[in-house]
Amino acid sequence: MPWFEYEGLTPGGTAIVGRIEAAEQQQATDDLTQMQIEVHRLDLIRPPVPRTNALNEQDFIFFNEQLASLADAGIALDEGLQQLARDVESSKLRRWIEDVVADLKRGKPLDQAIAAREQGLPVFYSRVIRAGVETGQLSATLLNLNQHLRLTSNTRRILWEVVSYPLVVIIFAFAVVTFFFTVVTSGFKELYADFGTVLPDLTILLLRISELWPTILIVLAILIGGVIVSWHLLRITPAGRGIREEIILALPLIGRIERASLLSRFFRALATAISSGLPLPQALQLGSGATGHTLLIADADRLADEVEKGHSIFAASQTTRMIPPLFGYCVQVATGRDELPIALEKLANSYANRAIHGQSLLRVYLVPALIILLGLLLSIGIIGLFLPLVTLINAVSG
Repeated sequence: MPWFEYEGLTPGGTAIVGRIEAAEQQQATDDLTQMQIEVHRLDLIRPPVPRTNALNEQDFIFFNEQLASLADAGIALDEGLQQLARDVESSKLRRWIEDVVADLKRGKPLDQAIAAREQGLPVFYSRVIRAGVETGQLSATLLNLNQHLRLTSNTRRILWEVVSYPLVVIIFAFAVVTFFFTVVTSGFKELYADFGTVLPDLTILLLRISELWPTILIVLAILIGGVIVSWHLLRITPAGRGIREEIILALPLIGRIERASLLSRFFRALATAISSGLPLPQALQLGSGATGHTLLIADADRLADEVEKGHSIFAASQTTRMIPPLFGYCVQVATGRDELPIALEKLANSYANRAIHGQSLLRVYLVPALIILLGLLLSIGIIGLFLPLVTLINAVSG
């Protein structure tokens, strides 16, 4: 559809300039009138080129924190974000905020303005915002999201710290092994051919690997590239995002950290929703929506359905995948005492501490495990290639 650029006044007398998409000029005028904008100028323009540059993690966390501050201070979001765009140093973030502000000035709700340019942001970020708006706790919801993002970012940083040294060693060892299999092993193979004796099975296997090593390198490169591309492509569809979530949760220790962090975020969002006076079924749906995790959302929707039917939430929580049975017991006990938000906050803190403890364990166990694995592989290679020489020396020495 055509695009029109307009100038006008808001009901408060503030000058406003923006763009609007409409089938024709009269429809654009009617749409602006419905937004209570007094139109002074309306011109047909070339459709804007969509920007596909995604925000990086640090830019997004900064924006999320500033948006939470604006919401907490009660400042009009369009004006506040417009001022924020003038102050940020990142040109990419500035353009992104300006696009959001333009949509807000056209009368779009915040969650819809975000959803239109959600590429590269956490999945369902617009849904998180909608949950915060509906509960009247946008600031708390956004800060809760930031806490989860920082915990996740810290986990990735720890992984990189503990993997970087073994990774350098593995790359060096891989280069040595490649040189060994392509250059050194050929001399061993000729030497062993003059023995006139049966070689150990391990040595035969290593010599066979040396023959296939160029093919193995090509296959490994294709597999690694395929895994990386497939991992990113899984984000495109809901089913693919579910598969990614399943894989992450299945990883030893990392899955436990991710699950604990998600549950902490869910319980805190749920406590905020209930404190706002929302009934439990709606609070469950909004709280899970604030996580953007499809498995957790499915669990919460099922619990909400059971509660609306008058069934026991404790019994329903015994068969959920992500939400622990302890949650059902906590709700059942705390509801009778009118202390549910407080109990949920304590539960959220408990799972946040579990996630932090899991990060500590990651530091303790991952480095030694990788070094032991690397040493084991190198030891097998050395033993396999030199075992026939030991046998020959023993035979010569009588």
